[in-house]
Amino acid sequence: MTKIILVRHCQAEGNLKRFFQGKIDSDITQLGSKQIAQTAELLSNEPIDVIYSSPKKRARLSAEGINIYHEVEIKIDDRIVEIDAGKWEGIPLVEIEKIYPEQFFNWRNNPAKFSAPDGESMVEVYNRVKPALLSIASDNKDKTVCIVSHGCAIKNMMCFAHGWGIENIKEVPLGTNMSVNVLTFDDNLEPTIIIENYTDHLQEGFSLNY
Repeated sequence: MTKIILVRHCQAEGNLKRFFQGKIDSDITQLGSKQIAQTAELLSNEPIDVIYSSPKKRARLSAEGINIYHEVEIKIDDRIVEIDAGKWEGIPLVEIEKIYPEQFFNWRNNPAKFSAPDGESMVEVYNRVKPALLSIASDNKDKTVCIVSHGCAIKNMMCFAHGWGIENIKEVPLGTNMSVNVLTFDDNLEPTIIIENYTDHLQEGFSLNY
């Protein structure tokens, strides 16, 4: 049995200031640093064998923080990067809604049909991250793997883990920054969802009971 711990990166400037980050690099926030520490503590007793991270700074710093308790290899993997939002990159969401009303409507309400102008479609993201997730599980049989990625990318991975095609992507909740998902894969690479969008560790007053 292979265990995959899927973690969304910490809060970054784009999350705080409400602009579309996509593939651009933005600094993490003070809250983001706190979220990393909280999540690192949560996962401190997990027998993590390897960490895979998106190349984006907000994911890499999150992965490095988690790794403080494990000191394992961090593999940078372009396949699990965030959606390429094309012309949306760096633009505030309120402006995107005004400039691209049809695409923005699909992003919010019909994501299976979403396609970023000069960027990726949601179908392309699904078709990128699904084989990446299966490949990582296959390459790490019977190990515990932590993957640090992005909201849209993880939403697509979880859609697949539910056994759904892209047409059901709207049914998958978007996890907050540093939310944790846990999957297991059997020998046939069939996924089972154990935990989805866990966030208790990010709440004030939360403490681990070991």
